[in-house]
Amino acid sequence: MKLQDFLSLEDGGYISPNDAAALNRELAAKKLSEIAPGDRQNVLDYLLKAMEVNSVEYDIREKIDALIMDLQS
Repeated sequence: MKLQDFLSLEDGGYISPNDAAALNRELAAKKLSEIAPGDRQNVLDYLLKAMEVNSVEYDIREKIDALIMDLQS
């Protein structure tokens, strides 16, 4: 799943484990400036939940943590 696909989901939309893994990998490669200001809270909420349920692969956690910190500031 690409970021644009995620952002177009309606409330209650389903993300499969494979979709989440692909989305997490894409987000790990993104910088804050590559995420539209209007989408940042949605992305932050998703990433916080993904980290909470431990669905982020270990090898990209550091990058996801850095993006979360950027989104929170």
